[in-house]
Amino acid sequence: MFDKNHLMGNIHLKAETTGDFVQRIQREQPELAEAVAKLKELLPEEVYQRAFSNIQTFNRRGDNLLIVSGGILQRSFLERDCIPALKEALGVKRVQIIG
Repeated sequence: MFDKNHLMGNIHLKAETTGDFVQRIQREQPELAEAVAKLKELLPEEVYQRAFSNIQTFNRRGDNLLIVSGGILQRSFLERDCIPALKEALGVKRVQIIG
């Protein structure tokens, strides 16, 4: 599990819990909220919950989407189940997933 001891003494680091993906997008990147809502409609609920439960970074730059997932298993779910829906919902041509 996550150990906060490495944060002690470093004022530049902080630990945050990851909240619900949709709420984080609405708060941090409101310009993507509509696209994420469309994504949620395109994917079955079970697939959406499994794939987007622990997304660390979600950024769109032009025709590119960068996702940092919670690990290799989640990356595999995203690659297998979500790339066409991500491209359609966010209007991107390239999706890069790091996990």
